[in-house]
Amino acid sequence: MATAAASTMASLQLKSSLTSSLRGGLVPLKGVCGSPFRVLPSKRSNSSSFTIKAIQADKPTYQVIQPINGDPFIGSLETPVTSSPLIAWYLSNLPAYRTAVSPLLRGIEVGLAHGYLLVGPFVKTGPLRNTPYAGEAGSLAAGGLVAILSLCLTIYGISSFKEGDPSIAPSLTLTGRKKEPDQLQTADGWAKFTGGFFFGGISGVIWAYFLLYVLDLPYYVK
Repeated sequence: MATAAASTMASLQLKSSLTSSLRGGLVPLKGVCGSPFRVLPSKRSNSSSFTIKAIQADKPTYQVIQPINGDPFIGSLETPVTSSPLIAWYLSNLPAYRTAVSPLLRGIEVGLAHGYLLVGPFVKTGPLRNTPYAGEAGSLAAGGLVAILSLCLTIYGISSFKEGDPSIAPSLTLTGRKKEPDQLQTADGWAKFTGGFFFGGISGVIWAYFLLYVLDLPYYVK
């Protein structure tokens, strides 16, 4: 009991001496070192600071290129070229985008253009271009390329579309307007398109040969 009381009194005296020493500025540590430590009062830093704040403009700036309909998840951009009325009118009148026309007629239109334009390059650059048979050889080569392209279209249709499945084309426009799905994106529609392409391509080749070598019109490609 006497030992506990003595230790309690010693701790109280030590606390009181530390408190008085801190108030005076000197802390004498006897038995550790001879020179006392000086406790300096803490000083708050007076360094200047600044804050950056984002200020919103009064009028929003116009973006030339932006996501279509303001939705970045569509994966398409609106530019002055792709969003102009002239370009939209031109693209909407291409055979691939005229959904109101049957796939057969669209294939015939695409095939006519390809078959008619393929004759000239084969006539002028074919291996028999310097012979009297340049026209016949070029026309046959163009017809052969139309047949190869038709075969490629058939392979693509078999591998991409299943018989009886609905159209995989979207039923909504980019503006949210409902439309009928394009029947070209079905097995039956693609088969009609391929048949129309073959018929139109061969017809275009025959028509070009007829104009060049039957009517004997003065074309440069002869």
